[in-house]
Amino acid sequence: MMSLKKTAIYLVSLFLFCGVPGSYAFDASEDVAGSRDSDYFKRYARSKIEDYSQSNTADYLFSLSAPKTVNGVMELEYAERLSGVLTRITYRAPDAEPSNQVFDHYSSQLKQLSHNLLYECHARECGDSNLWANSIFGIRKLYGPQRYQHYLAAQLTTDEGPLFVALYVVQRGNKRVYIQLDLLKPEDGRLGDLAVNPDTILEQLKINGVFNLRNLKFDASDGLAQESDKRLAAVVEALKKNTRLKLYIVGNLSGADDLDVLKSRSLVRAEAVRGVLVDAGIELERLIPQGIGPLAPVQQGSDNADRIGLVLQE
Repeated sequence: MMSLKKTAIYLVSLFLFCGVPGSYAFDASEDVAGSRDSDYFKRYARSKIEDYSQSNTADYLFSLSAPKTVNGVMELEYAERLSGVLTRITYRAPDAEPSNQVFDHYSSQLKQLSHNLLYECHARECGDSNLWANSIFGIRKLYGPQRYQHYLAAQLTTDEGPLFVALYVVQRGNKRVYIQLDLLKPEDGRLGDLAVNPDTILEQLKINGVFNLRNLKFDASDGLAQESDKRLAAVVEALKKNTRLKLYIVGNLSGADDLDVLKSRSLVRAEAVRGVLVDAGIELERLIPQGIGPLAPVQQGSDNADRIGLVLQE
């Protein structure tokens, strides 16, 4: 008979060789042929690429809200139809890895990039996983329990122009964990900013106390360019959804002018934004404009020094 010491050594060796029963880890040598990682995101440790494709698409459904079924038909309150070069990467992570931990691995990398978060949801707030798997992504194996799903949509600013990112992470009932990473480069490279889901603005204000409005355009007199009015529509809707919300509208502006000049100009910009919101029906007393010029550093992962920040009033 094997001694207790030898038995213990055998069991430890077996554990180290085989891993936790029912779990699997992978490496890049198991990737599907012809695949590669994104230039912008490092894969989750010990994952492999199960599916990969890159092609031109004229009708990509870019979801900016949770799907729901109405009269037997899937509906999205906010979504865009995009065209361009679409890269799709389906990773399988080690089994039974916490889906939120896998998601955080990618979302933390996003924060290091110049980006605009358009929508994010977790667990049951994302709706029916079956709709994500079959109606949005068209990949059946992405279906899993609602409590183990996570999604985000974002717009990156790259040297080659905008890049749209859809990330979905789910743990299936059989404990397999999948990561779907879709990256779409618009066909003309000049597509303007997409509208942010108003719920994302409210959630970011709740979590961080601030939401930065990116890429608003101002004229030579620091008035808001007409094309930027549409970019404030989501802010208007967010403020109408939460009628108790009060904000500072903070102008940030860099440049070669004196500090006092930059502070004055940034205040004019903040007042211009407030004017658009008030004209859209938001009460004046809920909005306090401030101009701080270059005094607030650019947030990590952002190249937008000249921005308008929405800051929650205490």
